[in-house]
Amino acid sequence: MLFLVFLSVAVLQTVQGQCSGFKKCSTCITASPDCRWCKDKEYSVERCSSKLDVSSTVNCKAWVDPQKDVEAPSQEFTDTEQISPKLIKLKIRPGEDHTETITVRSAENYPLDFYYLMDFSQSMKDDLQMLKSTATGIAESLGNVSTDYTLGFGTFVDKPTAPYADTAGNMIDEPCTHCSAVHSFNHIMDLTGGSNAKSELSTKLDGLKISSNIDNPEGGFDALVQAAVCQSIGWRATSRKVVFYATDAIFHTAGDGKLAGIIKANEGRCGLTGNKYSRSLDEDYPSIGQLNDILIKQKIIPIFAVTSKMQNLYDALSDQLTQLSQVGLLDGSSQTVINLIEEQLNAIVSRTKLNPQAPSGVTVEVTPKCNDKIGQEVDGAGCKGVRKGENVVFDVNFRVDECVEGENKYNFNIDVPGIAALPVEIEMICSCACENNQAEIETDSSTCDKRGDLICGACECKNNTYGSRCECDRGKNVNADKCKNPKSGLICSGENNGMCICGQCECIPPSKKGYKRWGAYCECSNYECKRNTDYEICSNNGYCNCGKCECDKAPNGASQVVKYTGDDCGCPISNSTCKKEESDVLCSGNGECECGKCLCKKEHYGQFCDICQDCGPLDCSKYTECVKCVYLAEAPQCNCSHPVDVSAGDRVDTSKLGRHKQCVPIDDPKNEGCSIIYYLHYKDKGTSQQPELTHIYIDRKPDCPSAPNIIAIVAGVIGGILGIGILLLVIWKIVTHFVDKREYEKFLEERSKAKWNSGLSPLYKEPMTKYTNPLYTAANPKI
Repeated sequence: MLFLVFLSVAVLQTVQGQCSGFKKCSTCITASPDCRWCKDKEYSVERCSSKLDVSSTVNCKAWVDPQKDVEAPSQEFTDTEQISPKLIKLKIRPGEDHTETITVRSAENYPLDFYYLMDFSQSMKDDLQMLKSTATGIAESLGNVSTDYTLGFGTFVDKPTAPYADTAGNMIDEPCTHCSAVHSFNHIMDLTGGSNAKSELSTKLDGLKISSNIDNPEGGFDALVQAAVCQSIGWRATSRKVVFYATDAIFHTAGDGKLAGIIKANEGRCGLTGNKYSRSLDEDYPSIGQLNDILIKQKIIPIFAVTSKMQNLYDALSDQLTQLSQVGLLDGSSQTVINLIEEQLNAIVSRTKLNPQAPSGVTVEVTPKCNDKIGQEVDGAGCKGVRKGENVVFDVNFRVDECVEGENKYNFNIDVPGIAALPVEIEMICSCACENNQAEIETDSSTCDKRGDLICGACECKNNTYGSRCECDRGKNVNADKCKNPKSGLICSGENNGMCICGQCECIPPSKKGYKRWGAYCECSNYECKRNTDYEICSNNGYCNCGKCECDKAPNGASQVVKYTGDDCGCPISNSTCKKEESDVLCSGNGECECGKCLCKKEHYGQFCDICQDCGPLDCSKYTECVKCVYLAEAPQCNCSHPVDVSAGDRVDTSKLGRHKQCVPIDDPKNEGCSIIYYLHYKDKGTSQQPELTHIYIDRKPDCPSAPNIIAIVAGVIGGILGIGILLLVIWKIVTHFVDKREYEKFLEERSKAKWNSGLSPLYKEPMTKYTNPLYTAANPKI
């Protein structure tokens, strides 16, 4: 009980937070469907409050709480009226959800317009001959689906210019012997009904000749658009419109025209002149998106009849188209074409879906309620397996998150492909009646100090005055302390978030569409919360309220069943996304489910950890006995689950093998010490499916270790020793050379620094000794 009390208080605080801080009735009621406005002029507290706030109900005498208005008149089903109700008119508030039940009945004999659009390039020559013999059968197959049918016929090749066609000489008019001219689209036969259709088609086909072009892609999109938009072909207003597009080639799309200097975008308008498309050389090819829009607008359902090589491409194209497009396989057999037409038409009739053409800002969610008791199955936004005369029920939820100035009325259709469209009108409640009723507005009211008008009980001030009674002059930041956020200390949580007006915060509306700010201190917003890796607020699974993601609310604030958890509402509560449809085992037992995703163990991958390169079809151990058997017999005569071949040469040429895996070699029973090498050739199915094993290839020659070459080993050792010795000598010589060089340079340096004296050496002795005779006297010259 205590928990419920706390929960109720928390919910009240959350909702009340969304409804606080608004000064005008219109901004209050558009903040949330749970907000209401008190227009009682004697009311003294915050006028915008939640419907859940019981205390405010007692004090206020007059509440403004606009309620939604719904008009959805039902209608009886007839041969041409297959949808109920016949229209939907809504008047709702921003963020308010409305769910309407729509019922569609599959008609017993609904009118059918069938246009056969054929590729007339040279590769379809055999198909033309086959078609000439099956014209009657085609008409009869249409009659089996609906007796009220029409049949038309047209052809296409490509733009009659280079590089798509050969322009030399007269090659455009006669690209090959006994061929018709190259053309983008020729309308051959108007949509014709009854017995005339058979004879008319046979007559038209008899005079036709195949054509030719030089590049692989064809210009079929040009033809498909012209067949869809040209009303002269004979489309009826009330019918199931189908184009049977037969080809064996890929298609040109927008941008390819630049190769021929054609840069003008395709306008998507009828360009037939004398039943021929005359603007082919003036406009580029249409894009896939443009083609899809045109098919939806014209309510055309395409059936792509293609060869096996093109099936994957056209399957991908069909997935991009929101109509009930189908893809069938051509194999050149006349009976196959007849069966294909009837089979694909029945498949279209047995599928019922809704295709909302909602404009930007409007959210439409379709939930089909298929009846599995009578064989109906969920098929995206519709049901399949629907029998003629059965009803299919849909719950369709409408929501517009905000009011946009000048765009508060929305008109669009919910298409039922192949049947009709349901018109929808949504008018937004973006203002209060008391704001628009002049009788309720008090101009220059005394309540507003004669300085403002009293509108819906609140003052709208004039002449730079503000406050609940226009008592303050703008520019004077009166009582700013009352505006300080006690947590951050900032006035109105920052100058970018609000302004302090007469002691109260007035929040500044964020510039980004859909963002809101509120609170006594402008502290709350619906965008300042945790985001996921795609930068989505609350992972786009919850509501951001004052910095916290609330996973029990939708992004627009409306209540919802809790499906996600976590700080950013990014983790699904259910672990169903970790299980395959046919299994209850989480992550195939090869991983753990965390936050709705499988974390796979080593060597496993894929969404459900069910793919492994070394397990399943690519587990080499499964094929060892088979490989040994085939290898020994050298012929695929063993009991093997897949084709096994021994290579013609000694080894398998893996360069021509495509995707393959080389297995660990196994012992060769015939040659001791040798091994058998084999490969698994497989078809890759991406990360959602296990690879598909297609073939096993074995090397004819076993892998045997070769005997050692003694001479080479000895020669290598001797050569190595000699080489090392020579290398060491060279190194020694280099080292001694540099050492001697350094010593010599040192000697020269020291000699240059030596100083020598010019005196005699003290050790020097003269070699001659002189003696003086004491008796000797000099001779007397006088004697």
